[in-house]
Amino acid sequence: MGEEILWPPKEESDEPKLEKSTLVKQKLPQLDQSVPMVSLAEAVNESSKSRGTIRRWITEGKIEGAIKTDTGWRIPIASLVTSGAWDGQTKPADGKASEVKTDKVSELELELVRVRLELNSEKKLREAAERNADDLRFAMRMLTSGENSRPQQVPQSAGPTQHRINTSQRVEKFDFSPASILDAANKLKKRFLG
Repeated sequence: MGEEILWPPKEESDEPKLEKSTLVKQKLPQLDQSVPMVSLAEAVNESSKSRGTIRRWITEGKIEGAIKTDTGWRIPIASLVTSGAWDGQTKPADGKASEVKTDKVSELELELVRVRLELNSEKKLREAAERNADDLRFAMRMLTSGENSRPQQVPQSAGPTQHRINTSQRVEKFDFSPASILDAANKLKKRFLG
C-alpha cells in the first residue's frame, strides 16, 4: 500500500491548479480623493449622453479611470471631458426648475448691465475730474510764475523790421487775480462737464 488514499475524494475542476504562494488576492481599487469623480447618474445628468452610451464607453475603454464600486460606477470628470461625454450641454430639466434658473440668470444679467453702466459713468466722472485738476494745476502755474512769463516790451524806435516781429509775436495780457482764476476754472469745468 504505497498509495495514500484520501477520503472523501476531492472534486477535480478544469481550472489550473495554483499554489498558495502564487495566488494573489484581488483588492478593490482605492478611490483617489484628490481626483473629482461623479457617479454614473451624475454623469448622465451633466452630459447630453444616455446612461447606456456612457456605460458602453466605460466598458470599451473610451472613458478611462472609471471604477466599479459597491454603490456603482465612479467616473473621473477629466475622463468624461476628454472622451466628449461631458460636453457642457445638459439635458433640459423640468420646466419649473429651468424657469427658476432662467429668471435668476436674467436677473443677474440685468444686475451686470447696471453695474457696468455705473462703472462707466464713474470712469467718465473720474476722467473729467482729472482734466479739471490738470487745468487748475496749469492755472496755478501761470499764477505763480506770472512775473517771469510776461513778455518784455521792445522800444518802438527799433525800426520797421523790429516792429513787424513785435506785432506777429504780440501776446495778450491776462488778469491773474484769484477771482479771475476761479472764474476761468469754473468756465473750464462747465465746458468739460457740461
